[in-house]
Amino acid sequence: MRSIGFYVSIAFFLAVTAGISAQEANNNPEDRAEGTANRPIFVFEEGLTASWLTRIIRQTERSNFVFRDFLPGLYFRTDLHNLPYVTPMVRLAVYYPLISTFNNFPQKPNTPLHYAADLTTGLHFRLFDFRFLRLNMGPALHVFFLNSDRWNYLNIGGAAFAGLEAPVSRNWTIIANGFVSLDNGNAGANRSMEPFDIVYQYQIDLGVRYSKKIQNNTERSSAE
Repeated sequence: MRSIGFYVSIAFFLAVTAGISAQEANNNPEDRAEGTANRPIFVFEEGLTASWLTRIIRQTERSNFVFRDFLPGLYFRTDLHNLPYVTPMVRLAVYYPLISTFNNFPQKPNTPLHYAADLTTGLHFRLFDFRFLRLNMGPALHVFFLNSDRWNYLNIGGAAFAGLEAPVSRNWTIIANGFVSLDNGNAGANRSMEPFDIVYQYQIDLGVRYSKKIQNNTERSSAE
């Protein structure tokens, strides 16, 4: 039986995705003429993502128990622009646990019907903004859920992230993000029988953003 958290994550993903068309549909020349460039504006990005999850149970008389998972998936992210100093963001990703190992030995699941969901929310700061390259980074809170043969795992912790943006036209931007998190991995059903001592995770995103309200200022776009 799938958990309530899974359905909540999917509902949130669909609701926010549906907001893309509504947000951009409000764009028109009259709005820009009235100064909407200075108002808070949501922008959206989406694309491919991948996660490398490591969970460790320390041992005293032998080598540690090390569980590793590789999870490819899809992500969706929204940022709130035009606020002073910082830009809030919320990111939701859904994954499929493709490869799992225990102390480097592959683990074959009893059933392939497993999934994972990841929620990250934080603030990012623009470090530099060149014409064809932007770098931003910041802290975040991180929640990760994994359904597996053994347990339903729930990780909660802190994360840091950095992102590179490469404008390719007035409205289109290619984006690469990287995340690293250190979590408490014992908020799920494993907390009594199989608690972990160390849980950390790496994630990368490769996505695109299309926006009419936050436009890029590039030599290429100015010639369009």
